[in-house]
Amino acid sequence: MKKALVVVMLSVSIAVAGCAEGGGGLDSRPPGAVDQVPGEGGATDPALRQIGQTITLKDDEGRPMQVTLTGIAYRNAFAKDKTLPLNGKYALAVAFTMKSATGGNLGRQMDNHIKWARGPEMTEAWDYTDAPWHGCTDAFTPYATVKANEEYKAIADLNVPVKGGKLLIEDHYGNIARWALPEEDAGTGTEPATKFTTQNC
Repeated sequence: MKKALVVVMLSVSIAVAGCAEGGGGLDSRPPGAVDQVPGEGGATDPALRQIGQTITLKDDEGRPMQVTLTGIAYRNAFAKDKTLPLNGKYALAVAFTMKSATGGNLGRQMDNHIKWARGPEMTEAWDYTDAPWHGCTDAFTPYATVKANEEYKAIADLNVPVKGGKLLIEDHYGNIARWALPEEDAGTGTEPATKFTTQNC
């Protein structure tokens, strides 16, 4: 009886080892190897877009609105080397266009629809003031009313701790657009912000 038990246990051990070495459907990657977005229950992020790609979200009335990230630009935040209670070292300008056949609003500033994410860190675009271009981009607010069939150019400010990460835009209905952000300036549309790189206009 003992001999039979030993044989069975040995067979099970060999089978498990074979599955682990051959893949066997097991995920042998370290936990950090799966790209995740905070605040979504650890859900994987299969629809991560690049600069220049468009996604259709819904405006505050539930109608389709196309949103395209066109460019990003990093600058040192005024408080980068100071001990102020800010979350980030860098002022990040993200430029995008919005277009709708019916016109409408993507949302309101108080709703914090635009966010930055990387690993467990997240910050929001709402009411960020520590950027060289503060006040210069008011005419490009992403919360303006988009006219029907007219492309609207927007710029949002974010205060980020590191370069890179992801831009997230969420509409009123829980749809989330995600773009991968490079670690250097890229694309177009941020020029109204980057004119002011050393002082608050």
